[in-house]
Amino acid sequence: MDGSAKLKVPGGKLVYVRIKYSDNIEDVKILGDFFMHPEEALAQIELAIAGMPARSDEDSIAARISDVARKQGVEMIGVTAQSIAQAIRMAIK
Repeated sequence: MDGSAKLKVPGGKLVYVRIKYSDNIEDVKILGDFFMHPEEALAQIELAIAGMPARSDEDSIAARISDVARKQGVEMIGVTAQSIAQAIRMAIK
């Protein structure tokens, strides 16, 4: 199945997610007007989410994003791991 969602982060920016899923998340694209440094880390976050069960809760997805961000030394501006995870859950519903 395909899904998409837009989320305006309170006090932040817009997050837009496009996702393909069945039992597992097959592919995810995270877009928006937020900033992430280094920019290449976004692709690593998308790869880390792919393969997760589609039924994963928001906290599990946010933990995976935070783990990648910590390992890559990522700075997120206008978005949080939790808000990205929330948009992903919205896209799956």
